[in-house]
Amino acid sequence: MLIAPETHLGYRPAAVKGRNGTWIARRAVTRPGERTKYKEQALGAADDHPDSVADGTAVRTYHQAMAAAREWSLGQMAADRALAVGGADVTVKDAIETYVAARKRRAAIAGQDAEWRLTHHVVGAPLAGVAMLALTETDLTRWRRGLKRGGRGKRDDVPLAPSTLARLLNDLRAALTAAARRAKAPSDLHTIIHDGTRPPESPERAREMQVLPDADVRRLVETAEAHDPDFGALVTVLATTGARFGQAARLTVADLQPEARRVMLPPSRKGRGKKQVHRIAVPLPDDVVARLRALASGRAGHEPLLMRWRHKQVPGPTIRWEKQDRVAWSDSADMMRGWTLAVAAAKLPKGLVPYCLRHSSIVRGLRAGLPIKLVASVHDTSTSMIDAHYGKFIVDATEDLLRRALVPMASANVTHLRLAGADQR
Repeated sequence: MLIAPETHLGYRPAAVKGRNGTWIARRAVTRPGERTKYKEQALGAADDHPDSVADGTAVRTYHQAMAAAREWSLGQMAADRALAVGGADVTVKDAIETYVAARKRRAAIAGQDAEWRLTHHVVGAPLAGVAMLALTETDLTRWRRGLKRGGRGKRDDVPLAPSTLARLLNDLRAALTAAARRAKAPSDLHTIIHDGTRPPESPERAREMQVLPDADVRRLVETAEAHDPDFGALVTVLATTGARFGQAARLTVADLQPEARRVMLPPSRKGRGKKQVHRIAVPLPDDVVARLRALASGRAGHEPLLMRWRHKQVPGPTIRWEKQDRVAWSDSADMMRGWTLAVAAAKLPKGLVPYCLRHSSIVRGLRAGLPIKLVASVHDTSTSMIDAHYGKFIVDATEDLLRRALVPMASANVTHLRLAGADQR
């Protein structure tokens, strides 16, 4: 019988009739890359004989045996952790630093974001000093209770937004799990990490999905173009393809294929481990092809397709900025000033975020009756994510398709035709 994680309590009958059976505790020990092994321990006799009296040591009741099995399992857990390789002196802070360095090598901007979150919310907390092999659920629970927003001029008594908390917990879980794997720690530590960093149930509900009608999307593109042609080209690509900012920023001149009227989007850098590097063919309307063809004209294929001016401050009695050089878009924060002005000029609601262009593109495809798998593929996501986040629009789109196949049940009026030249009587 399973009485605790990795811990079972069993009963072994006596081999000789008339004697007491034996309580047996068993613990599963699982390490990454190895087969599960089991340890057993006899806990004393069971009180299954009429003349036996349970004393809690030599003879135990069922409940006494359960308590003894749990205590033995905890002792074995501590012993297993002590034998883990290379993890005795590693703290939570060490695990975070190793993870951040690896994340920066994989994706600099994403690594910096993770570094800020983990440094601000974990490294300065008591949790950072806890040894990895001594980490408990209590440590993680106590740390989560103390999480407050704070930083960047915000009040420090406001809880973290669910979406922010989810990103923080995902980063921390990745850091701790990687450290536990390197130490070849037993499975109970992995369980503690997984349960202690479980994200909120529905972080996506923190912000209502923003889906714009096509007319509003066009108006946004026009106001962005009027504000700054470089910014307008970026917004045009985001609106037309539904790409994430990072995908659009990594487009090269060679990725534009005007003759085929498409652009080859690089995949996102989301997820862990190696990811396919195949680019995603996204068709473009003729006006967008012409707009991007002008950007690519006369430039080498390896150059970034979307670029902007970088400015520098000029000394003087008044603050003045002048153009310095042209660089690729690298951080989504660089587009926020232009975005705010474009939203205001288009007379759209405040609080609209650039990700609304991606939402709108996905919903546009669903409403057009495209297969969910195709919509997911062209937007570099999964069908499960489409189902989870865009279920309402899927229902609306499929209902529209079904209505096209409906047949009225009322009898149709019959119109009799007369042949030309027929006798009329």
